Amino acid sequence: MAIFRIIGAALGASATLAMLAGCSGGSSPAAFSARQVASTGRADNSLLAPTIARISRKPVATASFMDPRAAGKPLIFVSDAADGVIDIYPQSGTNQKMVGQITGLTQPQGITTDKKGNLYVANTNSSNVLVYAPPYTGAPKMTISDSKEFPADVAVSSAGIVAITNICDAPKCRLNTGNVVLYAKGSTKSCATVSYSGSNFTRVMFAEFDSTGVLYIDGMNSGYQTSFGLVTGGCNATSITNIVPVYTVSFPGGIQIDKAGNIAFCDQVNQVVDTFAPPVNSTFGNPVSTTPLTGSVFPLGIAILASGTNLYAADPGGSGLAEEYKYTAGGAAENTIAVGGQPIGIAVTPPLSKENK
Repeated sequence: MAIFRIIGAALGASATLAMLAGCSGGSSPAAFSARQVASTGRADNSLLAPTIARISRKPVATASFMDPRAAGKPLIFVSDAADGVIDIYPQSGTNQKMVGQITGLTQPQGITTDKKGNLYVANTNSSNVLVYAPPYTGAPKMTISDSKEFPADVAVSSAGIVAITNICDAPKCRLNTGNVVLYAKGSTKSCATVSYSGSNFTRVMFAEFDSTGVLYIDGMNSGYQTSFGLVTGGCNATSITNIVPVYTVSFPGGIQIDKAGNIAFCDQVNQVVDTFAPPVNSTFGNPVSTTPLTGSVFPLGIAILASGTNLYAADPGGSGLAEEYKYTAGGAAENTIAVGGQPIGIAVTPPLSKENK
């Protein structure tokens, strides 16, 4: 089933022109207006851009499984929000077939892995984060309750601190209710909660730690433009620091830290990954590289492989794909995995970000 839908007729000419301006790749991104979001019913708990139709299906009824031959090998995990599953693929080969699946989830979105191979899942509609140990077929080894919140993404530092980005409160998903909640290693009790008191984060979306424990986040401001921020101090964090960008992506997507320590942000509207050097005085410069994801429709979550030379992007546009690209050269996809459904988050083992020095 095709899930991509341009809704220009419903938005009106001015909103459509603004959106197209954002796709031009210029340095001033288009804003998704409050009217646009309201008219399309997109003020919701999804990480998808307003122009993508949401899919909701009857949950997959089969049990979780894992091919024992894939155990211990490098893997790719893709969250399928529509079907309530995490699909698991081998990294080796091309056009890979599924070797495992975690079922019984409710709108899983952001996912990540740690150096032990544990998988962390933002299980959005159940307001929790689930942690699965290899081989991923049993019950979660840990459940972090995120009561009265809609968790969008999850990140894990090299020290084991877990950060959950809450896109909005549950069940109403009101604007200006997003936050970041932090947990000490192995704990299900939060050690810090931070939010932004101004208008720069009406939505808090994706997150990733760098090797020093700084958490980078993105989201949307009150003008429906992309915002960047950082959280320092781990369990001693007290606030979100807004990063003033010179260049911003058109709509927030997944975040990765590359081997050089630069911060890579996926732009699901412009179909690129923009990579920045760490901010100076809370300000990003121009991108140090821009990776074109040629042929993608709406790339969302990204995962850089441990080699640092390739990345996978979860693409919920079209038929639902996971696509492999050279990083930072980009261009046409080198490999495509037919996921189906509505892929949003993507992660790999072993992860790159936890190994940065």
